[in-house]
Amino acid sequence: MILIGKRIVFTFLIIGIFISACDKKSETLPSQKISKEDGKAMVLVPAGEFVMGTDRTDPENTHLKIGTVKPLYKDQHPEHKVYLDAFYIDQYEVTNLEYQRFIEATQFPEFPGHWEDGKFPEGKGDLPVTNVTWREAFTYALWAGKRLPTEEQWEKAARGTEGRLFPWGEEYHKGWANIGVDGAKALVTGGSYPKDISPYKVYDLAGNVMEWTMNWYQPYPGNDYQFKKFGEEFKVIRGNGFQKGGHYFLEEYRFTFYRTEARPDEYFENVGFRCVLPVIPAK
Repeated sequence: MILIGKRIVFTFLIIGIFISACDKKSETLPSQKISKEDGKAMVLVPAGEFVMGTDRTDPENTHLKIGTVKPLYKDQHPEHKVYLDAFYIDQYEVTNLEYQRFIEATQFPEFPGHWEDGKFPEGKGDLPVTNVTWREAFTYALWAGKRLPTEEQWEKAARGTEGRLFPWGEEYHKGWANIGVDGAKALVTGGSYPKDISPYKVYDLAGNVMEWTMNWYQPYPGNDYQFKKFGEEFKVIRGNGFQKGGHYFLEEYRFTFYRTEARPDEYFENVGFRCVLPVIPAK
C-alpha cells in the first residue's frame, strides 16, 4: 500500500514538471528572480559557450597511493566547449525547511534519512537538506516547477565561461569554502562562506554539500577511457562538500570540473541539491 502511494504522488508530480517553465519569453531577462512555488532566489546564467572538463593528467597515479579505484581526472576528459541556452539556478541549496514544505504540500511519503517522525532536527531548518536520494531530489524539483541541473548547467554556473578552477577564480584559498581540513567539517547555513561564490553569484558550489544532477554517469564526447561504472546505473554528483576525513580532503577533489557518481537510491550526509529553471526562448 505504501509503494502504491509513492507511485501516485510521483506520477502526479511528473505531470506538472514543465508547467511553470513555459512563461519565460521576455527578451530582457532579469538577473535574479524568485521561484513562485518554493520562494527561492534564483540567478540567471546567460546563454552561450563555456569550457567544460579538463585535460589534466596524474602521471604519479595518486589514486593508487590513496586506495581509490578511479584514476584522477580521466572521467573528466577532455576539456571541451559546450553551448547552453539561458537558465536560472537556485542561488543557495535547498534547505530542510523548504524540503519540509514540499512534503507537507504533496504528502510525499519519503523523508530524509536522518529526520525523525517526519521532522528535521530542531534548529536545523536553514541548513541544506541532505540524506535524500536522487529520486527524492528530482521529485522536489518537479513540485517546484523546476528540474535538477544537468551536469553542464551545474558546471557553467560554477566555472563561468572561462573555465575557472574554483568558483572564485584560479587559485585555491584556505577557508573560502566549507571543504577540506580548514572547513567546518559539518553543514552550515548557505552563504556562510561568502567567498564561495561563482561569477553568476551562486553560493556554495565549491563546498558545504555535494549536489545531485540529472545526468547518468557517462563519458564526455571524445573520452576513450573505459570504466565499468559508465552507463545508466549511477547518477552524477557535482562539487565537494564538508568532509570528516578521507581522500576528499585532497586538492584534486576541489576543482569545479570534478565529478563523482552514486546510485540514485543512495543517500549521504553531505549530499544535497539545488534546482534550475530553463528559459524558454521567445519564438
